[in-house]
Amino acid sequence: MKRTTSEITAGNFSPLSTDIRFLGNLLGSIIREQHGNDAFELVETVRQAAKARRNDETGAAEELTTLINKLDLEQRRVLIKAFSNYFQLINIAEDHQRIRILRQREHEENLTESIGESIQALHAHGLKDDEVRAVLEQISVRLVLTAHPSEAKRKEVLVKLRHIAQLLASKEQHTVLPREQQALEKALAEEIEELWQTQPTRASKATVADEVDFGLYFITSVIMDVTASIYEELEAALVQYYPKTDWSNLPVLLRFASWIGGDRDGNPNVTPEVTLDTLKTLREAAVQVYLHEIEFFREHLTQSVEEIGVSDALVESVNGSTKYTSEFYRQKMDSIGWQLKSGIYKTGDELLEDLRLVQSSLMENKGHRVARGVLQRLITIVRVFGLHLIPLEVREDARLHAAALHEIFHHYGLERNYLELPEEDKQFLLSREIANPRPLFPVESPFSPATNRIMETWRMIAKAHRLYGKTVIDTVIASRSESPSDILAMMLFAREVGIDTDVDLVPLFETIDDLHNAPMVMATLFQNSAYRQHIEARGMRQQIMLGYSDSCKDGGYLASNWSLYVAQRELADLCKAQNINLELFHGRGGSIGRGGGPTNRAILSQPPGSLHGRIKITEQGEVIAYRYGNAEIARRHLHQVMNAVLLAFAMPSQIPIEPQWLDTMSTLSEMGRDAYRKFVFETPQFLDYWQQATPIRELSLMQIGSRPAKRQQGGFSEVRAIPWVFSWMQSRAIIPSWYGLGHALENYLQQTPDGLAQLRHMFQVWPFFRALIENAQLDLAKADMGIAELYASLVDDETLRETVFQEIKTEHTRACNQICRILGLQGILENLPVMQRSIERRNPYVDPLNFIQVSLLRDLRHLIPDHPQFEATLKAVLSTVNGIAAGMKTTG
Repeated sequence: MKRTTSEITAGNFSPLSTDIRFLGNLLGSIIREQHGNDAFELVETVRQAAKARRNDETGAAEELTTLINKLDLEQRRVLIKAFSNYFQLINIAEDHQRIRILRQREHEENLTESIGESIQALHAHGLKDDEVRAVLEQISVRLVLTAHPSEAKRKEVLVKLRHIAQLLASKEQHTVLPREQQALEKALAEEIEELWQTQPTRASKATVADEVDFGLYFITSVIMDVTASIYEELEAALVQYYPKTDWSNLPVLLRFASWIGGDRDGNPNVTPEVTLDTLKTLREAAVQVYLHEIEFFREHLTQSVEEIGVSDALVESVNGSTKYTSEFYRQKMDSIGWQLKSGIYKTGDELLEDLRLVQSSLMENKGHRVARGVLQRLITIVRVFGLHLIPLEVREDARLHAAALHEIFHHYGLERNYLELPEEDKQFLLSREIANPRPLFPVESPFSPATNRIMETWRMIAKAHRLYGKTVIDTVIASRSESPSDILAMMLFAREVGIDTDVDLVPLFETIDDLHNAPMVMATLFQNSAYRQHIEARGMRQQIMLGYSDSCKDGGYLASNWSLYVAQRELADLCKAQNINLELFHGRGGSIGRGGGPTNRAILSQPPGSLHGRIKITEQGEVIAYRYGNAEIARRHLHQVMNAVLLAFAMPSQIPIEPQWLDTMSTLSEMGRDAYRKFVFETPQFLDYWQQATPIRELSLMQIGSRPAKRQQGGFSEVRAIPWVFSWMQSRAIIPSWYGLGHALENYLQQTPDGLAQLRHMFQVWPFFRALIENAQLDLAKADMGIAELYASLVDDETLRETVFQEIKTEHTRACNQICRILGLQGILENLPVMQRSIERRNPYVDPLNFIQVSLLRDLRHLIPDHPQFEATLKAVLSTVNGIAAGMKTTG
């Protein structure tokens, strides 16, 4: 696609502009080859019309609308592919520019938010080596991949994009000769041609197995290798600042886990059989990775006893080989490979034992470079990932647990109506049954399919432990946890199948009210003698999961963030008083409206003292591809996470949280929640507006996830937060990320004489408030009221259309103005010029996709499903979803 010289040089991003021009020109050539010069000129005409609209030229919006509406479906399809693929390429170029800058800063020894910086800070703070080791032994970071249906790109497309990124990076790794440049351009053009001819959306609904395969791609191609590098770089930093200490045997403090194939909350496709199949698939994938590594060592460990000795233990461990008579390391690698293929190893520890035997022999016989180099790297990978690859976590709706207990108790005559019992009576009954040795699950079940499924899920976990070890499923989560009985129900089921001391039982508090009640719920549980025994068996440790997505959908951005902060602080205080090690599990999504934003900043903005060393964070949807699609980006992300955890735990913020700040946030939270709930829950026909002014109905037809858009039948409360945010992101209104903020800030400032000075002080000093404002500012900048108004035109009722849209527009203006007042800015994002230019660079390309999507939605909604054009039009709509998601760099 063609760009003018002024466009290329604007913004002083010459390397980035060069990459964008380079990739854009290749894409333009492909468009000409595939569809002719007229198609290329159409793309340029539409782009220029979008630019004219952005420049507020008179009649430009109407001209763009008319131009789009006159096109036939095939012409629109070409435009969709052109702009969508352009965004994919821009994203690659921007990632490459980010890596380029990071490498330059590292070269200049000026790289912040790194592991090295955090170890340097600990050293400067006066921590001795034994104190640092104590910190490392207490820290546990677990990043949990989830299968939330917000990744709009197919794995096949992701693979091609990764290849393009690798090719682009290769031209800067050394001086490129003319013939090499020619070969590079040829290879890139081939990839872009393949990308152009690849269907961007799935032809059929994604299965759980598809989602597992998606996760495996990132784990085996990027995550395992980058994680090993993180451990190496941590050790190097420790050696640099504490050179007299042996850091060669670091604790396993960074791990991964997965919900993919284990999360059955609202997903009937995740059956007990599917989870067992997933565990088998994960194990097979781990074995394949290790076989590849063992083959490498079989070819490289060619040391001969005629040249150097080997340990007696190594010699005794092999049966002898006529193929490698004097090369015992190669014999050992053959033996390890055979045991991997034959399933002899039951756990990763058994494989580790053999690898360490090889390492010890090398160390004893002057082979320390190999022993502490590539072999140590493999040992690190096996320590972290084992033969199970990553643990699965099981999540189920607490209401389904309760319904199953209701049926079971009624059948046995233990309680006729468990669901209607007062909470105290439920706890008494559950505690009694936990202590009762009598079996509760019958061999032949007389119960409903729903209850049978609950029982079989718990039996499946016990079976998985017998097959693969207790590590493979070590966490069970109850979503919609509201009361102590929801957690005691899990304990009863776990006791019934004999795993009550082998898994963490985790409540998930999701709504604003649930977050408010969470400390009281946990305090009651900690006083329950049966549950206390469970906590003691788990090492006096309690996982508690906090839901960012649903709390935001329930109460809006301000109330959600403040409720999460208060819950964390109160839960931390409670657990400290009870001598329980709290492990907070943050259920963060990709977008700001679902708890998104920089992970390290979120960690550092937690309440002081809330990080007890252990932390879990979800990596959801498209975030997985963004963070782990490129090894350098993945490495940077993990450095930032580890940097934040080390600093937050070992050097917690000493900034005193002033009581006035807490009062201010409580006031803002209530004001924001009132405004949000009045708008979303009390505006007549608001849901009608949402369903017509966004592509929410069409999004439910995308083949991007195995889960339904709703947990179960019901109204707005049963709608998942992901499609809620996804739909508003597509229409560029993005209200989940900011609605209510402007109202709250404006009213607070009107009512508080020194309010502006107070908010400015809070922004300067308090990490929580700074993150709150900066995250909202980003999505306010991404939101576009002109595009949102275009979507509003799809609403049939004129009064409804005008009422709701004007309120959205007014609140957006209000929020922008108030944030600019607090930050002392003339315009939104003025203090973040790089981000501002990135958005400005994208707008002329994403705007046409929004115009096309609105036009297609209008056509589609006038067609009946049997109409010959319905399927083709729907397919085009869904293609625009991919393109807009790429342009906005987020879905839900």
